[in-house]
Amino acid sequence: MSLVMSSTPQGCGANILCRHCSQLPPPGSGSALWLSTVASFIHRFADSAPEAGFRWALPWIVLGMTASTSSSQPLHLSDIGELLAAVPAMLGFHPTRSFLVLSLSPAQRSPNNDGRGDAIGAIMRHDLLLPRAEEPIPAPMSAAFERFCTVCVREGARAVLVVLVDDRLDHPRNHASGSAVRLVEEFADELALSGIELAGVHATPEIARGRMWFTPEGEVNGTIPDPESSVVAATRVFGGSPIRRSRNELEALLAPSPPERRRRVGQCIDDVIDARDLAYEHAARAGGTDRADRMELESLLGRLATFGDGAGLEDRECAEVAVLLANPTVRDSVLALAAGAQARAAERMWVDLARALPDPERADAAALVAFSAYVRGDGPFAGVALGVALESNPRHRLSDLLDQALQAGLRPEAIRGLADTGYEIAARLGVVLPPPGPPE
Repeated sequence: MSLVMSSTPQGCGANILCRHCSQLPPPGSGSALWLSTVASFIHRFADSAPEAGFRWALPWIVLGMTASTSSSQPLHLSDIGELLAAVPAMLGFHPTRSFLVLSLSPAQRSPNNDGRGDAIGAIMRHDLLLPRAEEPIPAPMSAAFERFCTVCVREGARAVLVVLVDDRLDHPRNHASGSAVRLVEEFADELALSGIELAGVHATPEIARGRMWFTPEGEVNGTIPDPESSVVAATRVFGGSPIRRSRNELEALLAPSPPERRRRVGQCIDDVIDARDLAYEHAARAGGTDRADRMELESLLGRLATFGDGAGLEDRECAEVAVLLANPTVRDSVLALAAGAQARAAERMWVDLARALPDPERADAAALVAFSAYVRGDGPFAGVALGVALESNPRHRLSDLLDQALQAGLRPEAIRGLADTGYEIAARLGVVLPPPGPPE
């Protein structure tokens, strides 16, 4: 086994959540499709020809860390246990009852890789819905398999690895394992239609130290090392990105404030709107709408500066910021903050607002949380934030745009242009925003 890592300045990695597609269950149903590319792997098969059927063994994996994991050197993983231990760090949370797909694409030649082998460019997740005996494959799983294949084709995948994580999969010969095999067989058929190979399937009740992993047909098994001790986990935490124990922990970050506080903030919004409208109209009459928009953008940036110094937002301040964000010009401009030095402070303020604001005002704040998380490579949190935004306001245009990007599996760099647009808007208004760069 060989593990190699060297530190480089941390940037924004790619970690995308494909939250829902038209064939999948609606928001709130519990089923979601995830795409993560927080790190790329290079997979080399053994020199010998593969056996017929699934290839269970994984002779050599090279984990080529992206900027998001603060390493420019590949990590060599010698067995499946090490790969499984790295999954929570790649996803950002410990998956449970999950059907995970790791896509394998031709590796790119680089100073740290000779171009041979395959790179794992995406990790996709769906809730693992096991079919009952004599019942067909659940429709959400079939729809997920179609989406997985669509993403794999776009990624140029040659093959995939499947990882099943489920407490019901505690033995390779039990009923749950038999149901899992049925799912895998249907997925393999779907892959074959796209000319993609199923290179291996591995199951475990839980990704935790000492837990057994096995192939669903019981041909191979092994033990998972401590996920918290993996190099991937260490580099993620060192870079300021915690690994959540479950997706529920992500949802808790945006849990609404107590109803009484949200009611108070709502009353403050009613009080603030009239004064804001008068001030905006006065500024617009004096110098045009650009002047009025500049006044509001500068006011919001002032709130952020105070918040960044450690001061929280009182009820009336939450209301004032919510009213400022209701101005699309202001909201679209502050998208640029996700790409600059104030990104972390801005995201913390958006999170606080998304918790404190009533509906539908919280949609703007939640959308900004989603964009910030998306840009920095935290797809799971972006998906949670989009769920909040669209629940608050199903017709929220920015949230819908971001949701479509996630459904399509677009990488962060594909939507980073929205931040560039924010800079352009601010420049037109005569406001200087923090330049693009790593967050402070």
